Amino acid sequence: MATEPVELRLVENETLRTADLTPSQAGLLRERYGDHVTVQPDWEPGVFVLTARQSVGVIALDGLRLRIAPKVPLTNLFYMLTYAYDLPLFRDEAAPLAVGEDLFEFLVEMFVRQVDGLARQGIYRGYVELEENAPTLRGRLLLGEHLRRNANQPARFVQRFNDFTADLLENRILKAALWQLSGAAYDRPQLRRRVRRALSAFSGVALVDARTAARAPVVYTRLNARYRTPINLAQLFLRYLSLEGHPGGAPFMAYLLPMAEVFERFVARYLAQQFAAHPRISVRAQESIWLDEALREKGRLDILLRWAGRPVLIVDTKYKTFDGAPAEIDRNQMFMYGHALGVGRALLVYADDREVVYEAKFPGMALSARSLPLNGSLADFRRRCRAFVLTLVDSVTGS
Repeated sequence: MATEPVELRLVENETLRTADLTPSQAGLLRERYGDHVTVQPDWEPGVFVLTARQSVGVIALDGLRLRIAPKVPLTNLFYMLTYAYDLPLFRDEAAPLAVGEDLFEFLVEMFVRQVDGLARQGIYRGYVELEENAPTLRGRLLLGEHLRRNANQPARFVQRFNDFTADLLENRILKAALWQLSGAAYDRPQLRRRVRRALSAFSGVALVDARTAARAPVVYTRLNARYRTPINLAQLFLRYLSLEGHPGGAPFMAYLLPMAEVFERFVARYLAQQFAAHPRISVRAQESIWLDEALREKGRLDILLRWAGRPVLIVDTKYKTFDGAPAEIDRNQMFMYGHALGVGRALLVYADDREVVYEAKFPGMALSARSLPLNGSLADFRRRCRAFVLTLVDSVTGS
């Protein structure tokens, strides 16, 4: 009978001292997940010190389940995800997560519900143009290619035809995610069964590489609009779920969300939506700019606010506490971006629960810093987000 895995719980950026870790497990954590958690031997033999970095989620190894919880309340984190990964369908749920509920399994539950709904309606099908060399002519004969390839096979036809099929990009993305999830580790066995049942609806769809499916762009029309939320959830899994097989045991599994990226994407997309109807303010995220006159060195801005098309404010997110003044590297980055764009104002936004008010003038640049606390109730968090937008309106219109 299989023994229950040891379960260890960490909070991001915090440390745990434990004797419930074998040297083998400690080595695997260091080797495979060192970017997410540091593992050091303690002064006491057989004891290890684990420190979580800026990722949250779960790591499952042989005999071990390591959970890294966010500092952010789960309801607030989920609200951030609805913006960061375009899940508006769930944005107004009053209490989407119970206290202590596992975020990964909660997201899988939502995804399976969405896919089940698509399957009940009938998965999306469409016409695709195919070419084949077949014994039966069912499309337009490609005469030149037919003569070249079938000189010695008169009973075959090189042809092009339209096929009505479910083997489309939208379904391939969903199948790739379901396939990955079918091998993940769950506390609730019934969840794996539900994933595998959902996967069966895509038997006629090709299984594609997870990394390709994770970033494949989908063009939405009225015919496939119902796929938007399930595909965004699928790509959220495909980007951050990793399964690594090894002989003689279950695969190593990790689902780890990088909180710095979640925070950056949330702020950018929240601002973009809030200013979508504004007649003059526009928001650009992840915009590339040239930093040198020879056009050899590129930079990438977190967020750029424009007024009537003119860049007026650089916004950079920092998923860390504010330590009295911006770090030199962060400050110099704003100077460099401002010089390249001809913009004289920049704002650093810290995920700090304390109030941050920083203003400084440098040659050619007015640099400020503000906090956007992620703590408290969801209602409080949403109020702070709305207030943050109003301060930006004042900053931009007063520039």
